[in-house]
Amino acid sequence: MDDVKRRAYRSSIRRGDAPKLICAAAHRLFSTKGYLATSIEEIAAEAGVARPTVFTAVGRKPAILKAVVDQALAGDEAPMAIAERTWWKEALDEPDPVRSVQLHARNVCWINQRAAPLLKALEAASTADPEAALLWQEHQRQRRAGMASFVASLATKTTLRCDEQTATDTLWTLVPSAYLRLVQDLGWPIEKFQEWLADVLRRVLIE
Repeated sequence: MDDVKRRAYRSSIRRGDAPKLICAAAHRLFSTKGYLATSIEEIAAEAGVARPTVFTAVGRKPAILKAVVDQALAGDEAPMAIAERTWWKEALDEPDPVRSVQLHARNVCWINQRAAPLLKALEAASTADPEAALLWQEHQRQRRAGMASFVASLATKTTLRCDEQTATDTLWTLVPSAYLRLVQDLGWPIEKFQEWLADVLRRVLIE
């Protein structure tokens, strides 16, 4: 655990704060070290809590991973699906197709700024851990459903350049792969990526 900066153990921590601290610590560690290489002991040390507190406050490592992924995707701890979020519905409800695509690109950037490194770790873990594999499969299913929902909405506002399944496949393929390659690997500013993504989607999807 030499590469983990230990935080002082705080025995006086409020019980209600433990889940938030644990999830924040796990997010940092999963994103940098990977899920499989991160231990419960490291999560506890990073969060500044006792090891048993990790289990009582959040659960086993797969439960922690699910909680961290859910929070990263949604942006907070509120028990509300992304499809019900105001910022997500704004893109679907926007009547102008070009502006709708721009808002979708914005939403994609918001999600990936929070979750892309974590999802990369989850995908890697899914090849070796059955519970991580189930979580990854469910994430892929939900992500595809979200893309299909946006495409169906866009199809009511304009003529698409391709059928809805192909459009959904295109959205599903681009993100988070393009985000990881351009923003993380090549260092594109997020503003440049968002503008590029909106332009690509407009050219690919809209007649």
